[in-house]
Amino acid sequence: MKKENGERVVEKVFKILDLFLYNNSVTTKKICDETGMTIRSAQRYIQDVRDFLDIKKNDDGSYTLLSKDRLSQYIKRDDSYLTATLLQYAKSMYPESRHDAVERLFNLFNIKKLESAIQVLESSSVDFDKVQSVISDLSQYINLHLKIKFMYKKDGKEKTTSPYKIIFYNGFWYLIGCKDNKQIRAYRLDYIENITLSDTPYVHLDEKSKYIIENTSSIWFGTEEKEVEIVLDDDIKEYFIDRPIFKNMQIISEDPFTIKVIVYNYMSLYMDLMPYAPYFEIKTKEARQFFAERLQAAYEKNMI
Repeated sequence: MKKENGERVVEKVFKILDLFLYNNSVTTKKICDETGMTIRSAQRYIQDVRDFLDIKKNDDGSYTLLSKDRLSQYIKRDDSYLTATLLQYAKSMYPESRHDAVERLFNLFNIKKLESAIQVLESSSVDFDKVQSVISDLSQYINLHLKIKFMYKKDGKEKTTSPYKIIFYNGFWYLIGCKDNKQIRAYRLDYIENITLSDTPYVHLDEKSKYIIENTSSIWFGTEEKEVEIVLDDDIKEYFIDRPIFKNMQIISEDPFTIKVIVYNYMSLYMDLMPYAPYFEIKTKEARQFFAERLQAAYEKNMI
């Protein structure tokens, strides 16, 4: 990534967008103060994007973004996976203190609600260059509902799957596909090579399985819905309210602050919640037992 005055250009671009989105007017001096750009560079940037962003020059020389809707309309549905990827890459370039700026752009573009064949999930790091060509190849098969076969470097075996979706989870890119027995599997993209068309029919999932895949936030799958009640400490409840990590989270009590979520695999819940230990309590017996067994195993392995 190109650097300018010790700061990545992408950081400056997103800082400028942030200024326009959340201020009634922006001056070139303000842009310079926030990004370290020269006056001339700031003026050139504004001139280049005025038509695209619908920016008006005010009588006092400042600039105003007239319509946020114009930005949303510019991002076409077919391009949503690319837009999300670029935003995710920008987020990985930011220091952590600036991640909220990109989060607001995700919300503005409504990316998480778009139903593109390729969906990019949130994470704080990304290695897109490593898998870009694989994503490009797979997207064609996903859109056309064509079954594929490929060599999987992790175990050195040829795999066959009906590809459904690409996600980004915990630092890695995955292909979500369906085997002939309709079992849903996740394959890491950096292990996939030599993708070719399979000569066997594409496996179409039932509506329930489609719903599970479309609403997944992880690579852990199951066939039955599991309702789990979780009590959150005051230290973290506001975070869960403002930025819920579960798509289907329901608040069922304020005192103590209790939420209900639906999962298909307790491991998915475990991976999502453990970063917030010890600020939660699992109330549902079966899920509580699952957490207890894994925490006990971790304790015995590392502490005894």
